[in-house]
Amino acid sequence: MKPVKESDQDYNLNVIPEFPIKIQDIKIDGEAGTKTGTTSKPGNADLLKTMHIIRFFELHLSEAILTGVLPTFAIHLSIGQEAVATGVCMNLRNTDYLNTTHRGHGHIIAKGADLNRMMAEIYGRKDGQCMGRGGSMHVTDGNRGILGANGIVGAGYLLAMGAGYTIKNKGRDDVSVVIAGDGSVNQGMFHESMNMISLFDLPVLIVVENNLYGEFTPIDKHSAVTEMYKRAQAYGIESCRLNGNDVKEVFTETGKIIEKIRTDSKPRLVELMTYRWHGHMEGDGELYRTEEEKERYKKEDPILRIENQMLQDKELNQEEIQKIKSDAEKQVKDAIAFAEQSEEPKPSELLSNSYSPEQEFIFQGEISIPDKQTKEITTSEAIREAILEEMERDENVFLWGEDVTLGGYFNVTDGLVDQFGKNRIIDTPISENAIIGGAVGAAMTGMRPVAEILFSDFLTCCMDPIMNQAAKLRYMTGGQVSIPLTIRTPAGSAFGMAAQHSQSIERMFAGIPGLIVAAPSDAATAKGLLKTAIRSNNPVLFFEHKLLYLETAMVPVEEYTLPLGKARVLKTGKDVTIVTHLFGVGVAREVANILEASGISAEVIDLITLYPMDTETILKSVAKTGRLVTIEEGHATLGIGSEVITRIVTAGFNLLKSAPLRIAAQECPIPYAKDLENSMMPGPEEIAEKIKKLT
Repeated sequence: MKPVKESDQDYNLNVIPEFPIKIQDIKIDGEAGTKTGTTSKPGNADLLKTMHIIRFFELHLSEAILTGVLPTFAIHLSIGQEAVATGVCMNLRNTDYLNTTHRGHGHIIAKGADLNRMMAEIYGRKDGQCMGRGGSMHVTDGNRGILGANGIVGAGYLLAMGAGYTIKNKGRDDVSVVIAGDGSVNQGMFHESMNMISLFDLPVLIVVENNLYGEFTPIDKHSAVTEMYKRAQAYGIESCRLNGNDVKEVFTETGKIIEKIRTDSKPRLVELMTYRWHGHMEGDGELYRTEEEKERYKKEDPILRIENQMLQDKELNQEEIQKIKSDAEKQVKDAIAFAEQSEEPKPSELLSNSYSPEQEFIFQGEISIPDKQTKEITTSEAIREAILEEMERDENVFLWGEDVTLGGYFNVTDGLVDQFGKNRIIDTPISENAIIGGAVGAAMTGMRPVAEILFSDFLTCCMDPIMNQAAKLRYMTGGQVSIPLTIRTPAGSAFGMAAQHSQSIERMFAGIPGLIVAAPSDAATAKGLLKTAIRSNNPVLFFEHKLLYLETAMVPVEEYTLPLGKARVLKTGKDVTIVTHLFGVGVAREVANILEASGISAEVIDLITLYPMDTETILKSVAKTGRLVTIEEGHATLGIGSEVITRIVTAGFNLLKSAPLRIAAQECPIPYAKDLENSMMPGPEEIAEKIKKLT
């Protein structure tokens, strides 16, 4: 590690006055881009006005926080960084996509967002773009291609990558732009997405807004390589570094780069050097930097820079500059008035927009499988057929994941690439964050991805794009976006694969609002349910048990779908209700047969969908039997069985003749040795004996 000398106590931050510098210039030609929806590019006066709007907007928010007008201090202002937002985003069209960060107000304003509704959103009002659900860190304007600010550092890279795939797939000449801070390039999400963006030649512009601090930490303390543009070289992406305080340079050079991306559909990275005048968030004591340092950088004020240039070049006089400034201030004051007059969201509206609207068949009806004409196939073949049929039906459906062109680890997708080609059946790197995060970005922009995660254990590697992106974006944006995404993954203990390839972790996801969790137990339900999942406008996590892939069942030849959110009574009975899912269904059938021989009639219910859970079907059964048993391959603590029992005890305690019984895996990781693995769960005979004690 390089030692820090006493003379370096300002952390060598005084780099901006040495600009303009362009290092390893991107090879570009052509003119800067045009403003959204216009036939001519913005002039310097337009750039200046936008910068003033951003400055006034941010200064007002700072004051509103200090005076208690806003409900939070978690607002991150970009005062001093206006040239980055203006210079980049005023090159963009409505049809270009923008992903930005928690410090994204300026970017969003410069892309053309409705200022009134944006202010109302930050005020937490009903007329805000996100109806008060997103706030400062999640402002979104779908009508203008603004996919949103994001509170997760680095997540925008993943979403921009997916949006870039959509653009390329559709043959458009638009650009997907992501703007993020210097601290974000140390996130694994940055590196996973950079690799895939380059590998797939996606039309993405990566803008690193280097304000010299990652939250409270100076750049030479958080990055071994402080020249962020050099990171791109490792991925074969052309890159350059510009003075982010010179709006004319930023606008001209990034405009040329954007036009080049439109032409050749290849990514570029631009690092823009700038400085934030305020703290990481309002209320930050800023103990990590001196007032002298701040004053030094304020001399590089991007607004004063362009004003002085325009005065010197006689483009504008002082009176005209003042008029621009006054007009900008009026727009912000009008936005404040709009926000103040807007209503607060009503508590009765709290639950709206957690899920996208669906066609009736997605959730309506019963689990009824047609039986006029059937064929016997494996679960693996049934899943393959479902994907094939949906890809034939809808050109927006595509499949990506590790080794999927070769069939995947369990040969489920074998042969699909021969029919649909490598543009729709896509092998990815071993990058779970990018697989899911990119799929979310593609889903937001009109595609219907089917993403495969090699083993369900690896879902822990991509928790953020599942939980913080796929599940929440619909709600956070006030219903502006839908996430029609299906995530397939094999689960369960099998083949001596030990602790990190054998878990049943469905319970970790069954309860995340915005997500649907499915777990079919045979070929017929797997096919019908997967077809429905792919057609759903919501993210569906689709668990497939390894040991069920080669099991056969009679599957309808005709077209059919099965509703999500519905359980199925597989065997009727009158003495005890057994509720289970996935591999537990076969176990429950065996248990029921053993009990039958002892004169005990068991009703077996296959949950099929874990979230939302079909409580009604279970309750009806328990009303008849008076006894409840749950079987699951996961652990009992906070498990699926616990949720089933809680729901029934809460809604029908008086129906129970005995205490419910949970059957689950031992409370330890899955072992490798065969005898140990087999002892993780009690066998059918042991389970039957436990149930007999209830009766």
